[in-house]
Amino acid sequence: MRPRRIAILSQDTRGGVQPYIALALGLQHAGHTVQMLAPASSVDLIEAHGLWVSPLTGDVQAALRSSGGAAEKGSFASIQYARGESARHVAIWMREALAACDGVDLITGGVGGMIIGESVAEKLRVPFIQTHLQPVCAPTDAYPGVLFPNVPRFLGGLGRRLSHTASEAALWMPFRRAIEQGRRDVLGLPAVPRNANRSLPVLYGYSRHVVPRPATWSAERIVTGYWSLPRKADWTPSRELCDFIQSGMPPVCIGFGSMSSENAATMTQLVTKAVELAGVRAVLLSGWGGLAPIDNPNVFVAEELPHDWLFPQMAAVIHHGGAGTTGAACTAGVPSLVVPFTMDQPFWGSRIELLGVGPAPIPRKQLSVERLTAGIEAAVMDDVYRSNASALGAAIRAEDGVGTAVRAFQSLPASATSS
Repeated sequence: MRPRRIAILSQDTRGGVQPYIALALGLQHAGHTVQMLAPASSVDLIEAHGLWVSPLTGDVQAALRSSGGAAEKGSFASIQYARGESARHVAIWMREALAACDGVDLITGGVGGMIIGESVAEKLRVPFIQTHLQPVCAPTDAYPGVLFPNVPRFLGGLGRRLSHTASEAALWMPFRRAIEQGRRDVLGLPAVPRNANRSLPVLYGYSRHVVPRPATWSAERIVTGYWSLPRKADWTPSRELCDFIQSGMPPVCIGFGSMSSENAATMTQLVTKAVELAGVRAVLLSGWGGLAPIDNPNVFVAEELPHDWLFPQMAAVIHHGGAGTTGAACTAGVPSLVVPFTMDQPFWGSRIELLGVGPAPIPRKQLSVERLTAGIEAAVMDDVYRSNASALGAAIRAEDGVGTAVRAFQSLPASATSS
């Protein structure tokens, strides 16, 4: 297959951008010319891996920190906040993507990329390949939709299928009006998109061992395995961190990624009190949530650390349930405790519980010192969680998510990228 020029759109937080960096590197290694379009706040991260990136206006990190704690208030508040952000930015992003993608053979991305990417691809007369981090855009009765994981059991398969329809509506609702206006005003297209090419592959960058591929899916829907971004070869941990990890029983890792707290100091106090009561040591990843530095010999604080290096050394990982962090914890083969804030995070928390690799998730609104203490104790001390997590990690590590995804791109016929 001839090399292609591929544009990857990832309009997301750091955790949502990293898998697409891994995919980009795989495609580049296979001989393709790859460029990424991502928030300006992710440019340094992407360029550090030797990739070409076109920044999209806006700072996702700053937006989350100025959202008034929308993520802590749940999915509805997050959707309302996203509606306001999209109204200000979608037209700008469309203009930027149209200029950056001139001359590409195809465009790809997940839900965040589809917001602008499908319409830009239509304007440029090139295909758009869906590459998702969550099981979306294909209703099934095999499991609930990503935004409604707690469908009552008595509703059965029909309820689960309808929860997918509801999830799709909620995912797209904040952006629909801005997309329609951008299509008309920026791209000169009809407000309603053309029918998608049903023969193109749809790729899902998670493990079939975490979310099984439904038997009813058509052949073009491929669950590849995780698109894991390994740490840079020249990265080395600090001596202080190594000494801390090796100075006692394996610690737990606690971090909520890009989820911003209205009161970071209060959240930090809650977390450290639970660590003390559970009798464990902890590596606290402050992340975008701004968990505050503390003076505690049993807690090591870092802004961020490579998950593929850190997680395998932990007794358990306590996290927000983002798709990427959930995948990294499962790949590491250690138990998880999920504290979901918003959007798809309760879904991943429910998968952790269902797979038996961690206790029931604790929704952010219900988080307390007592609940977190009990959750940490369960995650660390339960041998069943540990055994199941180890087996799951081994199965995931046997997959080649990036390689499988690249082969799907390689199999595209030449006609797929012709106008």
